[in-house]
Amino acid sequence: MEAKNTKKITLISIIVLVVLGAIAFSIYITYFNELSDDEETEILLPPNLYSSSQYIIGTGNKLGTYFPAGQILANWFNDNIENKKGGFLAYQTNGSIDNITLLQKRLIQFGMAESRIAKEAYCMNNSIRVVWPLWYDIVQIVKPPKEVMKDYVFPGSNVAFLGQKNSSTERTSKEILSALNIKLKTNPNIQTDSVIDKLSYGKLGFAMIQAGIPNNTVSNAIVYYRCGLYSFSDEQLQLIRKNVSTYIDFKIPAGFYDDNQPEINTFALPNVMISTSDVPPELVELFVDLLINACTRLKNRFKAFETVPSDIHEVVKILENTNVPLHEGTKRWLEKRLKEIKK
Repeated sequence: MEAKNTKKITLISIIVLVVLGAIAFSIYITYFNELSDDEETEILLPPNLYSSSQYIIGTGNKLGTYFPAGQILANWFNDNIENKKGGFLAYQTNGSIDNITLLQKRLIQFGMAESRIAKEAYCMNNSIRVVWPLWYDIVQIVKPPKEVMKDYVFPGSNVAFLGQKNSSTERTSKEILSALNIKLKTNPNIQTDSVIDKLSYGKLGFAMIQAGIPNNTVSNAIVYYRCGLYSFSDEQLQLIRKNVSTYIDFKIPAGFYDDNQPEINTFALPNVMISTSDVPPELVELFVDLLINACTRLKNRFKAFETVPSDIHEVVKILENTNVPLHEGTKRWLEKRLKEIKK
């Protein structure tokens, strides 16, 4: 009888241990996924690889300006190509660094990139060419709502969204943290769609958005999720300036996103459209011509287009400062336009 009771107790103990183990494992997995949502970020490959009938523009992720602006441009290009022999496709990538890689592998024809990253890429691979200057990326540090994280001090907590892996945003975030001597315990690679939601509940200390303004993600975070923007002190900006080679002082005006939003001290980084030397000059000429016309007509639809320069002398000065050679197609376009101006 005692042997039977012992067996029953042993069996019950095993079952209890198995159940408890399953519960513990479930809690661990739920917590881990909720905290980090870690995913291995790989370079996104376009569906049509260097198609003769479709020209691919490497953009960025949905949180920034590259992807939505690229989509608008590509759609406008396709509606306004006279011969209709080819079309443009804006393809989502992880941003500047991905676009450099895809260009070098000849998987895309055009790509958006920070000018400093384009310059560094050219130093390593002299096939990189600059096509046209774009807008400035504004560093926007989105912080949790006041009621969630009172008396906020940057970086807010040890968990933050620094930007997607292989992005210029992540690089800038790390340069900021390094300049301010701040170390984060974790840098979760969160799915972009859940960043602002997690921030609004205080699961992140901040989210780094590096993009043209106004930016829809930042606007939604401030207006609908009650988040705020962090304003750097003059002392912080002095330290950051030493770490970021193409740093430009920038202020987001008070009330720009919301009536309660104060003036924000931050900085900006210039962007350029790039290509490779073997992309046909005729295609680049067409691209530049479409881009100039598009920016003139689309600036009310997407504010970033307002800051894309069209004055020839300003453009030449900006492009020369990138220290990356102009594409032959861009040179041809500029020469033709200068001749027209002289007439």
